[in-house]
Amino acid sequence: MQHRTILFTLLVFLLAACGGAQIDPNVPPEIVYGEDVCTRCGMIISDDRFAAALVIEKADNDYEQMIFDDAGEMFAFVAEDNGQLKIASWFVHDYNSREWLDATSAWFVVADSLQTPMGFGIAASAQELEAQALANEWGGDVLSFAQAREQMGGMKMGAAHGHK
Repeated sequence: MQHRTILFTLLVFLLAACGGAQIDPNVPPEIVYGEDVCTRCGMIISDDRFAAALVIEKADNDYEQMIFDDAGEMFAFVAEDNGQLKIASWFVHDYNSREWLDATSAWFVVADSLQTPMGFGIAASAQELEAQALANEWGGDVLSFAQAREQMGGMKMGAAHGHK
C-alpha cells in the first residue's frame, strides 16, 4: 500500500512538471547565446547587445516568448504581422550595460555605420543622453520607441537604411 502512495505521489509530480512553466509577461526571456535562434530569420542569436524579445498573449493568461537577434528584426516581425499579435511586452538590451530593458521606454540609435546581426543598424539605450553619445559616435539618429517601431517596421533584412 505504501508503494502505491509513493508511486501516485511521484506520478502527480511528474504530470505537474509536464504542464510547462507559466510565462510572466513582465519578465524577459533567458536567451542561450550561441544556441537559441531568432524567431523571424532562424539565425543563431550570438550578440546580447542587439538581442530583443516579445511576449505575446496567445489566449487569456497564456503567453509565448519570441526572441530576435536584432531589434530591427523584432520591429519588422511585428510590422509583417499586420496587427494580429497581442503583444504583452517588448524587450531590448541596453547596448552598454547589456541588461534587458522595457523597449517602450528605451531610446534607440539608428546609424548606417552600426554593424548589427541582421544589418538594421539599431541599438538601444536606457538613457537618452547615452543614446545621444552613441549617435554622435556613430553618426546616427536618436529615436523614441514609437519612432523606431515606425522606421524599422517597414525595413527588410539588410536593406539600405536611408534614415538620414
